[in-house]
Amino acid sequence: MFTFMDAARVKRARSTNPPSEVDRLSSLPDCLILQVFLNLPTKDVVKTSVLSTRWTTLWKDVPGLDLDTEDFNIHETFVSFVDNFLKRNRGLSIHRFKLTYDSSYAEEPGLVNRWVDTAARLKVEHLDLSDVVCDQDLMMNPTVYTCSSLVSLRLVGMSLPSPERVSLPFLKDIVLIVVEYTNRWALEKLISQCPVLENVSIDRIYGDGMPILRVRSQSLLSFLHYWDTNDDYEEDSIVEIDAPMLKYLRISDGGTTSFIIKNQPSLVEADIETVFNLTNERRLQVANEIQKRDMVRDFLVGISKGTSVNYLRVDLTVIARPWNLLSSLEHVDVERPLKGEALEMSLVGYLLENSPNLKKLSLSLHDSLKKGESVHKLTLSLDDAPKKGESDIFIELLNFPRFSRSCQIIVR
Repeated sequence: MFTFMDAARVKRARSTNPPSEVDRLSSLPDCLILQVFLNLPTKDVVKTSVLSTRWTTLWKDVPGLDLDTEDFNIHETFVSFVDNFLKRNRGLSIHRFKLTYDSSYAEEPGLVNRWVDTAARLKVEHLDLSDVVCDQDLMMNPTVYTCSSLVSLRLVGMSLPSPERVSLPFLKDIVLIVVEYTNRWALEKLISQCPVLENVSIDRIYGDGMPILRVRSQSLLSFLHYWDTNDDYEEDSIVEIDAPMLKYLRISDGGTTSFIIKNQPSLVEADIETVFNLTNERRLQVANEIQKRDMVRDFLVGISKGTSVNYLRVDLTVIARPWNLLSSLEHVDVERPLKGEALEMSLVGYLLENSPNLKKLSLSLHDSLKKGESVHKLTLSLDDAPKKGESDIFIELLNFPRFSRSCQIIVR
């Protein structure tokens, strides 16, 4: 329902109706037409003006902007379009302000921050800004921290200043992609001072200025942490999660050294892919291997113990046999193809032996184990017996004790 449509905007839209020649499209309610328009890129909304006589100027009344600088041959035209949109909505409120811009233009940083300031005054609800250059040259306007109308915030390829004050009483979603932080505590302060925050997604870059990330929230339901770093990254980094209401955790990370769980959350689904910054080259250089193993074990126990996790996807490079009994686990998806190594098989065996309610464990085999035969899909049930000539890995999988008698092993 188009609940945010104000009376002035609808009245202005209706005033464009021609006195005659009403077609079927024109007979649609204004609120419905504007709702449809609001979910389209602005360039497509403008194109709809040829579909109906009444729509010739109706696109101007859409309370949202979704614009890409690459849609314009002349940069000045892009700037003028954004300026005119903000002027038209003076005295009203806007639902969405989404821009993809190019900060290589000398005047762009100042322009973007001016636009953000104006959008904040117009009580924007959804702010989405992307820099196609992604070099973090643009310092985001601090106004973003006190835009009390914000419901969602998405920033790509810029820098975030340290917040002096945060006032975001309605902010539910934060997405930060290749963002640099001028203060190591900037993101922690932002997250912790959003009282109704539900979803946070962070896609990090090397040297983003945040060696320690503390995610502290009493309302957070979903946390996604991505970091695709290279093997040469030697600095230690820490992610500490203190979110007791967390339901979904997704980690795809090649750089973070330590993950710490506090106030064990009530996870429903965990998707973990990390080597805890232990590349093949670094494994032999770890000063205290026992301490590292304890940290990994504590993290994995922290996301499972006392929770209701029923789905777990793991990358088997982490560590063998780290969990306590997973009484609520129902589905496990092992992402990396098995090579039959002792570490891999030990973890698979542990999951099968210690998960009383496990229904399905899905895995795939490395090409080196297929012996030239294509394995499309194979289901191994508890009642199956090893067959003569069957590969060693199938025999080992069939011979694993299973706490759950209904558990099936799916070989993709």
